[in-house]
Amino acid sequence: MADRSGPADTREPTTWVDGKRVVAEDGGRPAPSLRHALPLLESLVSDHLDPGYQAAADRRAARPPSPGRSRRRSALAYLSGGLVLVGLVLGIAAASTQDQAAGTDQARAGLLRDIDAAQAKQSLLGAQETTLGAQIRAAQSSLGAGGPLQAVRSLEVEGGQSAVTGPGLTVVIDGSTASSGAGNILDSDIQLLVNGLWSSGAEAVSVGGVRLGTTSSIRQAGSAILVDNRPVFWPISIEAIGNPATLHVKFVDTVGFGRFQTFVSLYGIRFDVSAQTALTLPAGGVPDLRFASAAPTSTTPVVTSSH
Repeated sequence: MADRSGPADTREPTTWVDGKRVVAEDGGRPAPSLRHALPLLESLVSDHLDPGYQAAADRRAARPPSPGRSRRRSALAYLSGGLVLVGLVLGIAAASTQDQAAGTDQARAGLLRDIDAAQAKQSLLGAQETTLGAQIRAAQSSLGAGGPLQAVRSLEVEGGQSAVTGPGLTVVIDGSTASSGAGNILDSDIQLLVNGLWSSGAEAVSVGGVRLGTTSSIRQAGSAILVDNRPVFWPISIEAIGNPATLHVKFVDTVGFGRFQTFVSLYGIRFDVSAQTALTLPAGGVPDLRFASAAPTSTTPVVTSSH
């Protein structure tokens, strides 16, 4: 009777571990390296990535970088460097601007201190001049009221070198509230106004407390008005001593008065004119004569007749 069992199965026993086929050793036991496989919980704790994800990450790391990615990285590097450079330049510029601003403020403060000191010195010299003039006049008076001393006294009053008092007009001018004189009233306007007072019969005039003389000047520096190189401040007060019966009437008909009345309508400036019963004007400075000098006195020859 034939043996139908067929040939004997000589294949090695197969063991499957975690979905992988493992050939067992003789006797049907798995290979020693797989006998102590990590438990499932320990595998989850130690292996942070799924095997499939880990294999994909390894393939990506082993792949050479593409040219496009290299260009993007280079562009980002250049952009970062450019931003750093721009920030550095802006920082240096800001620091330099702050230093320059600080230096400008210090220079401006120094100039303002110098101006204040010069104005204070000028005021002190003016007060000393007035005091010395009063002492000279007192000494002259003690020597006698008549004769040459009286003539000197009259010449000082007429030349504006002595303080005077009397009735007259007070004119106050100022720009609008927004401008405070700047841009609306010029030095030429004030000159025209003062000339109108002289032509109306004023015998003595002061602008901003500065007595006007034969060589006085009214100039403008920015928004400031200078009278004999001395700054006067807004609002400016102009005082004139003259005949109270005619001074005001004649002054109203002058060109300067009409111009300032127009300024009142156009720009809203301040222009106040008021009559005063008693005004006191300070003494003016000694004029700086550069070319004029006293003429030599001429003596009349005495003619004698002989008999």
